[in-house]
Amino acid sequence: MIYKSKKNESSSDNLENLRADLALDHRKKCLFLDIDGTLCDFKINPNDCFIPSNTLFILDKILSYNIPVIAVTGRDFQSAHKLFKYINLPIAALHGSEIYLSHEKKIINSKKSLEISHIYKLLVDSCSPYPHFFIENKTTSIALHYRKCPELHENAKKIILEIHELFPHLKLIEGKFVFELISAEANKGLAIGKILALLNQTEIFTPIFIGDDQTDEDGFYFVNHYKNGISIKVGDGLTHAKHRLRDINQVYDFFSIFLEHIQNDGKNNLSSNNLSGEKTCLN
Repeated sequence: MIYKSKKNESSSDNLENLRADLALDHRKKCLFLDIDGTLCDFKINPNDCFIPSNTLFILDKILSYNIPVIAVTGRDFQSAHKLFKYINLPIAALHGSEIYLSHEKKIINSKKSLEISHIYKLLVDSCSPYPHFFIENKTTSIALHYRKCPELHENAKKIILEIHELFPHLKLIEGKFVFELISAEANKGLAIGKILALLNQTEIFTPIFIGDDQTDEDGFYFVNHYKNGISIKVGDGLTHAKHRLRDINQVYDFFSIFLEHIQNDGKNNLSSNNLSGEKTCLN
């Protein structure tokens, strides 16, 4: 199902609806988070992006309650990892085509570096008339950015479509001011599923996925089919996500509500355990 913004729904309504949804399911939650446009503001130069310190602090606090937090991003691992500074968490990089459970443990779905290098050379040649285009070779994918000249969207699209015709087995995805050619297996929903399969070997988790871009729709679609899964779109536009937040500041507000929820849930579990203990003594 596709959802669109509701004109009469306020920002506070969105947060209260999320608070209510969190209370519906007492299973342990796990957070899957896009980065650009979700945790940090969109920048013309991706290297200028940063995750605000208050967001890093609250994510670290959530992690301290043994809640899994996983980044699911179009960035490569190194670029994504640097943004989290002192926080070490699993990262599904390159739209899920590479999954890093830690520095030491990496799952690679596919790697076609020679082919991507060839495509890079073709793009460099095709983009020579457009000096403001930026071509990013991510080793297992290739991205054509036109952030500095959004008015040249059609030119960038024409170039990438011509390249795609030569490599039809690759998947073409469109994000904010970027086109990317990547392995057909790259899919944020599939990446979330793989990580959940690993987590669910020990516990049953309810997934929450927050993203802002067209590339996040696979993730929303997957989470919606999970019992009580929560999908959240940041910003406007049609989406599969059931909930919506205004911007990265409201994402932080949601983290605050989420932290309050897991703290209260822990207190309730502790109270239940104490009551059980008292019964044992009385008997």
